[in-house]
Amino acid sequence: MPESDQTTVAIMHNSSIIVAERRVALRGKVTCALVTEGISERVLVRKLKQGDEQAFAHLLKLYETRVFGMAFRMTGSREDAEDITQETFLGIHSSLAKFRGASKLSTWVYRIAMNHCLEHTRRHRPEIVPLQDETVILQAAPMNDPHRSAEQACAKDAVQNALLGLSYDHRQVVVLHELEELTYSEIADALGIPQGTVKSRLFNAMHKMKDLLRDYVGEENTR
Repeated sequence: MPESDQTTVAIMHNSSIIVAERRVALRGKVTCALVTEGISERVLVRKLKQGDEQAFAHLLKLYETRVFGMAFRMTGSREDAEDITQETFLGIHSSLAKFRGASKLSTWVYRIAMNHCLEHTRRHRPEIVPLQDETVILQAAPMNDPHRSAEQACAKDAVQNALLGLSYDHRQVVVLHELEELTYSEIADALGIPQGTVKSRLFNAMHKMKDLLRDYVGEENTR
């Protein structure tokens, strides 16, 4: 088997293992500071372009869980999110030579992931399924109140249903800003749109989300 084919198979195998052990990340920006790993982003990119397998494993460690979480929120399906995550990193591996460093590595990763989410959306009609991870879009009762656990479960379902009820463009900005905590500038770079468009879409999306979640966020928060 050619070396390039062996590399692709290895990536698919490793990604499948990681996906099988997936736990969707809770809210809270994941620290991707490469300095703590003893390697700068510039050095990582150089090693990636040189075909360093350890560098690619490091890239997976940094972004694979976040890409899965984003794909899950965009599609509402763990199975589809697993497929998108694998396709994303295969795409990253095949496109490394095209990365010029004009944007941050993380922004480039998100751009590729969103492109795969869009392709998936065009191929499949999203199914509405329960949300199984934490979210901050709705302000529900404290999690330490055992009497509200059933309501919390219903609220999580409602959030996912509301997300999937948004247009694709609106869902993108909500997921990236409210759940992945990207800045307006980072979202603009990732999606290739002006910051003003990001803000406009987010404003309209959150207004619709609040309307869809009226029973959970309260009347005073939907005005």
